[in-house]
Amino acid sequence: MRNLIVNQNTIILIISTIIYVAITILIQNKILSTIFKIEKKKFRKIWFIQVAIISILKIIFPFSVSKILEIICQVIIYKKYLSFNVEKALIAEEINVTIKAVTELISIKTIGEIYNIGRIKEASENLAFTITLLITMILLKLIIYIVINKTKIKLEMPENLENKAKKQVIQISIISSLLILIDEIEVLNCIETLPNSAYLFDIILVLSYYFISTIGIIKIIQINKDKNQIDDLKGCQERLQDSYDSVCSFRHDFRNIMQSFGGYIATKDINGLQKMYNDVIEECQEMNNQNNIDKEKINNPAVYQLINSKYLLAKKESVKIKLEVYIDINKLKIKTYELCRILGILIDNAIEAAKECDDKVISIKFIKDKYNNRDLIVIENTCKNQLIDLSKLKEKGFSTKKNKIFHGLGLWKVNQIIKKNENLRLYTSRDKIFKQQLEIYNWN
Repeated sequence: MRNLIVNQNTIILIISTIIYVAITILIQNKILSTIFKIEKKKFRKIWFIQVAIISILKIIFPFSVSKILEIICQVIIYKKYLSFNVEKALIAEEINVTIKAVTELISIKTIGEIYNIGRIKEASENLAFTITLLITMILLKLIIYIVINKTKIKLEMPENLENKAKKQVIQISIISSLLILIDEIEVLNCIETLPNSAYLFDIILVLSYYFISTIGIIKIIQINKDKNQIDDLKGCQERLQDSYDSVCSFRHDFRNIMQSFGGYIATKDINGLQKMYNDVIEECQEMNNQNNIDKEKINNPAVYQLINSKYLLAKKESVKIKLEVYIDINKLKIKTYELCRILGILIDNAIEAAKECDDKVISIKFIKDKYNNRDLIVIENTCKNQLIDLSKLKEKGFSTKKNKIFHGLGLWKVNQIIKKNENLRLYTSRDKIFKQQLEIYNWN
């Protein structure tokens, strides 16, 4: 009869644990959705996976082991299924770890005193205590979510952090999470001997770890943002100087140009007149292209910075970039991080190919295709008359460059991003020019 009661208690505990995990993860996901400004439906897709994995961890492994494994699994899930970068996944889990630590520490001490339970081992054997504890922790997490939602706490995570900044953010997040976790485990192991004042101090210490970590991360992000703005301003200054020099030079030569036109007209040399006219139009077009790299037209800061840097890179290689923007880049149905990765790779490849030609030209167009409910980004470049198997371009390790070390991964990576997003297509073609057309469908 005793064995039957024990088995019944075990089953009830397992069911209670699964229900607790399901509700807790739901609340955690809502908190992260609010903080990172992410659509809640994206978290719904991973909810079942999280519940299944974390429930198994809590049932099978001891408390401390399951905690560590839970952090690792959550980071992997965020990265794989939500396409978080490493630093964002770690920050998200650091938030989870902090909330869980605070709610568990408060609940275990409070409910333990109500039930007169001072040891964790005793607590695990008391079914009423365990269920009350789980309900209390859920309520505390719900209160935290309501506060965050009402106060509209946000954390903007830029997707174009420099490598140094990324490493710093990753280090701070890992250290903070480990400190909080170790502190929680140590306190819970000696909860029966710890006075209330020391227990309260420890909860404040856990919160201090998190706030210090968050302040450090915010400062790193701000420094990175300021540096990008400085680089942006330097690029703008350089382009404006080029535009100013071009306009001054054109203005200075305007009389000479008119006189040259007059000479061709006087001699009725139509071919010469047409050739000179085309040269003048080409110079005007180049000045217009410089003016097109404008924050109002390219209204996404990350994309603007990327195109600006590629323009300066192309200029060093004597490659002309023709740019046309006819869409609102911020409304494209693609993550900015993924868009920048794709654009960066495609434009780099275009520059590499164009600089080998006599006519060094790249065309970049952002176009709206209303008929097919999609946006197009078309990148075209001049290229040598070289036979290329277009079907192999997206293969890992394939490269047309002589030195294949560290090459052949760009288009393969682009293809990996395309595969992850159902609304993306990339078509490659070649005639007299090489053309890459990224199609972004506006599906809901």
